[in-house]
Amino acid sequence: MKNTTNTLSLTAVAIFALMVALTAALPVSAADKPTQLTSAIVSQKDAHITHYEGGDFHTYFYGDTPLTKGAITGVAVIKPNNEIHPAHQHPDEEYLMILEGSGTWTLNGKSQPAHTGDILFAAPNDVHGIYNNGDVPLKFVVVRYQASRFSGFLVE
Repeated sequence: MKNTTNTLSLTAVAIFALMVALTAALPVSAADKPTQLTSAIVSQKDAHITHYEGGDFHTYFYGDTPLTKGAITGVAVIKPNNEIHPAHQHPDEEYLMILEGSGTWTLNGKSQPAHTGDILFAAPNDVHGIYNNGDVPLKFVVVRYQASRFSGFLVE
């Protein structure tokens, strides 16, 4: 797997640090806070796009729901021989599903091939990531959230 640490700009490193600190990919700006989500349909043309050195993230929903806080759903597109950010961890649960392309999954220090149709589940604080070592863009869906309610009581 290619080490991209030396190729990341200081801006990209600062953005990544801020993302981890806020426990959600920042879909609009650092000043934005999650909003209360309601049932809706968001078209691809209306998704917010955040550009990174290694690809783009299309945010469809970002906010709190009756059962979650800081929920984010979107589609990431990683350029060949890149990653949006290195393997990382956060207190949220997260699902990633590859729609197109291939690469390498990282989960808790172990790597394995990543193929179209694969789904990764990362439990809270598990180290996870995906790297596109293919020659075409790798496109995947992200669903990430942190529980705020469970069986009628708040999770603190």
